[in-house]
Amino acid sequence: MTPAEAREALDTARSEAAEAHATVEALAERVRDGDEHVTPEELAGQRSLAELAGLRVEAAERKLAAAEAADRDARAKAIAAAARQLIETDDTQPVLDAVQAAVAALKHLVTVTTDRTARILTVATEAVGMNEELKLTDPDAGPWPSTRYGFRAQTFPAHVAVLDEGNAAALRPGRMVAAALALALADDQPMVEEARQVLSAPFAAVIERLKTEVPGLDEALRQPAQG
Repeated sequence: MTPAEAREALDTARSEAAEAHATVEALAERVRDGDEHVTPEELAGQRSLAELAGLRVEAAERKLAAAEAADRDARAKAIAAAARQLIETDDTQPVLDAVQAAVAALKHLVTVTTDRTARILTVATEAVGMNEELKLTDPDAGPWPSTRYGFRAQTFPAHVAVLDEGNAAALRPGRMVAAALALALADDQPMVEEARQVLSAPFAAVIERLKTEVPGLDEALRQPAQG
């Protein structure tokens, strides 16, 4: 018997017991009102039926408890089997591979961003120096005499502009890494909050904790990603 069936049987038993007790009370009330047609045998018979109905309620309650215990035991055993299968088949290698790939990609992002910033800074430094030199030779030229040659620049943050053609502004590597993470998590607000908590903690502590939680992570982080 399933717990649902046992509950249904208990409800039925309780209804029948309530009806039996109501019949006994009705007969008793008739006697109190002076009805002499109610016999002792009739009243005793109904009380016996009410007592029997009460015992059936107790029996139904025991059956429900037994059904719930059996169901709970079966579900616990099923979960235990699922847990064992999970442990036996769990494979962190795809996670480790993805971590390696992500680290390599982010390092590449940092490298190309840093290299680009270095190129912009080199030209910007030369452009700013030339602008200052032009100002010295022509004090009336204003703050941007380099405009006559079609360019402007600044070194912090590094920025070079070629008039009517375009601009090149330095990018901060750390900000680009954060932007990549934000784009990856943009559609999952709980992950965004989790990432914020992690990023607010010391990086070394976060990495050391992950190494203890993910077997093989320490070794994976030491190995270059396979491209």
